[in-house]
Amino acid sequence: MNTGPVYSELAQCQDCYKCLRECPVKAIRVSGGHAVVSAERCIACGACVAACPSNAKRVRNDIAQVEALIAQGRRVIVSLAPSYLSEFPEANPAQVIAALRSLGFTAVSETALGAQEVSARIARELDQTTGRRWLSTACPVAVDLVRKYLPERVTDLTPMDSPALAHARLLQAHLGWDIAVVFIGPCIGKKLEAATSPELIRAALTFEELRDWMDRAGVDPKALVSGAEDHFVAGEAAEGSLYPIEGGMIRATRMNMNTEHTRFLTLSGVASIRAALEDFPEPGEGNLFLELLACEGGCVRGPKSSPCSSVRASMRILDAIRTEPDAYPRPITLAVDRAFAPSAQVDPRFDEVPLQEAMQRIGKLGPEDELNCGGCGYDTCRALATAILAEQAEARMCVSYLRKLAEKKANAMLRTLPLGAVIVDQDLRIIESNEEFACIMGEDALTAYQALPGLAGAHLEKFIPFVDHFREVLESGEEIIRKNIQSDGQILSATIFTVEPRRVLGALLLDVTREEARRKQVIEKAELVIQNMLGNVQEIAFSLGRNAARSEGILNSIIGEFTGQDRGEGSHAP
Repeated sequence: MNTGPVYSELAQCQDCYKCLRECPVKAIRVSGGHAVVSAERCIACGACVAACPSNAKRVRNDIAQVEALIAQGRRVIVSLAPSYLSEFPEANPAQVIAALRSLGFTAVSETALGAQEVSARIARELDQTTGRRWLSTACPVAVDLVRKYLPERVTDLTPMDSPALAHARLLQAHLGWDIAVVFIGPCIGKKLEAATSPELIRAALTFEELRDWMDRAGVDPKALVSGAEDHFVAGEAAEGSLYPIEGGMIRATRMNMNTEHTRFLTLSGVASIRAALEDFPEPGEGNLFLELLACEGGCVRGPKSSPCSSVRASMRILDAIRTEPDAYPRPITLAVDRAFAPSAQVDPRFDEVPLQEAMQRIGKLGPEDELNCGGCGYDTCRALATAILAEQAEARMCVSYLRKLAEKKANAMLRTLPLGAVIVDQDLRIIESNEEFACIMGEDALTAYQALPGLAGAHLEKFIPFVDHFREVLESGEEIIRKNIQSDGQILSATIFTVEPRRVLGALLLDVTREEARRKQVIEKAELVIQNMLGNVQEIAFSLGRNAARSEGILNSIIGEFTGQDRGEGSHAP
């Protein structure tokens, strides 16, 4: 059962495999034509959610869980990600706090306070060490990328909490251990972090969920009048608010350092991080610290934040920053130690024989067949074949294979069809035809067909004199025309139909000349029989009439003899 924050709505999945193409770690399993997220491989980056054109990839909604916490009478405290400054530019911080409190939250605090604790601790570690590589652990997606797909780099991870977890510890120390902390921000990965550390964070909501909740409750932050109680608890953040932008963590850390022997770099985007860490150089003299951000542009471009350019969003953060010149370096007041263990996702490997068999199943019989087009979602045909053997993919995912298979089936049907078949484009040039079509069209057409099977590219007018009927269907867009057409001494039964309206037409032709001649013979013979029958009827009627007149005269004579009256013609009664 998939228990991750990202899941598939199978009824909406449309066999497009776009999610697989966009997933940087291929955490998608295709079965029965449906793309299912593999929870154990997923890093919750949200790439598949953003890419899916049919809204089949979705993020688990945890509002009901948070509402249940509030309904229990718990003190539920919001840990609000610093990117709220770019998410709600229409409202001031007090109004955002008022909006959250109106939903039932007890209080609101800035996650950036935890970021400041992390920065101070990292700064001390960097000051006291040299010649070491460091990878930041502020981004849970980046951490899972390292743990699952670059496990050899786990020892380079900074051994401390993320800002959200550090903030939860700070809130518990400040407000009591019985509080329930709910993180709210732009990140899907925080849902995984909450699931693995429920003793610190009970649930994580995205900004999208928060906006939906506000809309349902009729809460509009910018329309609220804030009061004295609408303030951040546990203090206001300063340099910690820089974390959502590229280089922000580095800037906040350097403000707390006393040495200059560390080089800093920022890597944003899962693909960039993976490529860089696969070739991670030794630091040489001093330290090398890499700030890892799974989202290109930083957290302000998180998968569940409102659309906004990273530049505009970053400027909003910078404009709102509150630094404290006399506060640095900050004292370390909180234990934020955390150990990370690898959770390597080992890609399956297969011997060449079964791999070649799988390749043949997708029509890859030789190197020339390996297009490596990526249409299936995998970078190479061999990667798809490997996934098929691992039961992570299906042969029908190969678009080129399906096309070739469809062409073979269509060609087989055309060859065996006892009718002449031809398909033409909007310029009436032949796309495909069968041999029976050439036979019906005569010796010249058959000769051309033998030289160019299918007659592809030839103009229809060279073989058919009645192209006007094709133009009629092409221009009118009518679905089908059935007609008997006389052409060069032949009588053809023609069915012309639309394949693509006003672009591609098809026709089925049957030479019915003999059948038509036989039908005429039958009609002529039938007409002769009918004429003979009518003549006989007329003769019979004439004979019956004459005989009837004679019979009438005899009967009248007999009656007259018995009555003594003359009943002949012109007689009169006495």
